[in-house]
Amino acid sequence: MNTRRKFLGAAAAVAVTVLMSPAVAEQVYELKVSSYLPPSHTINREITRWAADLKQKSNGRLILKLFPSSQMGPVNRQFDLARTGVADISYVLQGATPGRFPLTELAQYPTLIPNGKVGSQALMDIKDLLEKEYAGVKVLYFMSTPPIPLLTSTKEITTIGQMHGLRIRHPGTVYASLISALGATPVGVAPSEVADALNKGTIDGTLMSYEGAESFQLGTDLKYATAFNAGVVTFAMVMNPKSYAGLPADLQKLIDETTGNVGAKRVGTDSDEADERGLVYMRKHGVKVVSLGEADSKAYEKITSKLINEKVAALEEKGLPGKVALQRLKEAIAARAKGQ
Repeated sequence: MNTRRKFLGAAAAVAVTVLMSPAVAEQVYELKVSSYLPPSHTINREITRWAADLKQKSNGRLILKLFPSSQMGPVNRQFDLARTGVADISYVLQGATPGRFPLTELAQYPTLIPNGKVGSQALMDIKDLLEKEYAGVKVLYFMSTPPIPLLTSTKEITTIGQMHGLRIRHPGTVYASLISALGATPVGVAPSEVADALNKGTIDGTLMSYEGAESFQLGTDLKYATAFNAGVVTFAMVMNPKSYAGLPADLQKLIDETTGNVGAKRVGTDSDEADERGLVYMRKHGVKVVSLGEADSKAYEKITSKLINEKVAALEEKGLPGKVALQRLKEAIAARAKGQ
């Protein structure tokens, strides 16, 4: 009996030693990251860079596995993929679900945000207002692109009057309202289907960043770019709260330290630089960049100002702080622009 007790005691000691060993204690946590964007897009390159950073800083304990090109679900499902836990993290395009993020949509309006770096940080400055729209997820950061231009396939646009009768693809209802106000017809087309729509002639152009045009290889499908501020495209990197809570404190800290304001500034700056590269790509493909004349520029400002005021009034009618959100956004943009 004594021999048996000694054997069992020795076995228990070995088990404890194994459980306490570094190989077992260093548990690996793998998080699924969903993106609707193609692999070459700046956002996915940033996620890949972030994944490598987290892996290195965690000594291999935190792994991000990226699923690009809507592998986990279409663009309009990205928020719910993270909210329901199908994905641990997802990249959300607010314009894909009109009306779901009404205060965030305000930032998308023309002429407000001058570039991605300023816009992304300004959005984080009013995060306390915006994150109420993101119940069910943890917002890691908001992001803004630089202002998007009008890209057309056959017609050069240098006056507002030349917009009449054109069919223009838009990335959301905010941009659709601008297209309508300019006398054109807004058409909803998924980013991955724009090239086909241009080739078939079902659309005459698109509101899309230069970087987006490069990512979706539209250089041969477009001939002109009208460089006015048609608004920005906004995104949010969001995480399932249970996925976050399931990480040990040190890995949660790594997530926090590499996202937030730091992440927003980094990805906003990346977006600006990517758009500059996209513009080079467009010019290499012979796309001619033009702008509105002085009179039409002033008319454009009046049109966009009216659209913004209408949006604020609509928010107030719904009991949402539209006036406060616009004022705080403008102040944040001004402060970030001054400090950039």
